[in-house]
Amino acid sequence: MNRTERLLDLITYLLNAHEPISWQEIKNHFPDDYARGVEESNQRKFERDKAELISLGIPIDYHSGAGAKKEGYIIEEEKLFLPEIEFSAQESSLLMLSASAVLENESFPYRDQLESALHKITSSNHQISPPPPGITITYAGGRKSNPRSTWVNRIQDALDRRKTIDVVYHAFSTGETTRRKVNPYGLIFRRGSWTLVGWDHLREDLRSFVLTRIKNLEINARRPGTPDYDIPQTFSLKGYQDQQPWELDLHEPITVTIRVSPHRLPELLPQLTTAKRQPKELFELRVTNRLSLIPWILSHRTDVQVLDPPEIRDEIREMLQGLL
Repeated sequence: MNRTERLLDLITYLLNAHEPISWQEIKNHFPDDYARGVEESNQRKFERDKAELISLGIPIDYHSGAGAKKEGYIIEEEKLFLPEIEFSAQESSLLMLSASAVLENESFPYRDQLESALHKITSSNHQISPPPPGITITYAGGRKSNPRSTWVNRIQDALDRRKTIDVVYHAFSTGETTRRKVNPYGLIFRRGSWTLVGWDHLREDLRSFVLTRIKNLEINARRPGTPDYDIPQTFSLKGYQDQQPWELDLHEPITVTIRVSPHRLPELLPQLTTAKRQPKELFELRVTNRLSLIPWILSHRTDVQVLDPPEIRDEIREMLQGLL
């Protein structure tokens, strides 16, 4: 059997399985390909085949056997076949307008994928109307290539293959540089910066890593076609997408009580969705990044006032005195 036939048969075999398929079962099903000669060579051959399929977009998952699922490999149909997405004419136009603004920047990490998606939208939707004349979108990422932008692609590669990465990270809060082992769970692009969200083996908890503070990054090279971890089904990236700057994990958490002027509530409420609201326009914030909270408060002048704790008020007073 040539390699193309073997890969197609492997896809069919895993796709038709109702439960994960063990390595032994795969060898039994493909005796001429994975069960002859040295075991280590057979495993490497299978890993190369699996890596090739994953690179082509075939989502081969590995289950460790935890919980009710059996240990082994499987292709889940819901990940391979996505439902059709339909856009209205205006939605397609606005999507094209936004994508075109990003495509102007040659250093944007997902530029090629975005351009491909844009072509697919235009070819499948024949009712695209021109964008509204009163709307213009400009991508403010800058045209100079950032060497760290290549790390987005490397992290995405690790994320697709569920491979652990080793990073050298400089923490702004402590000034310390540490080596961290991270399981990537997702990437966020917000306010012109990329942030990695993943399981930090050092802290034994979920953490956010700003890519501009990563000094070095290496992907686990062992068994490239076999995942190192699973992303919990309970994990959601949306909560991190809506995360405010003062909620980034930099300091020990403190509770800060603020008062917001009533006429500013409609504007500021979307930024206070995770805050605990109290009577009389009071809000309790869980703050883990004090360095971002204070500039935010000062930017709203007297419309946002800190009531507690006193040390935050003192820090604001000292910062204002330093500006005089």
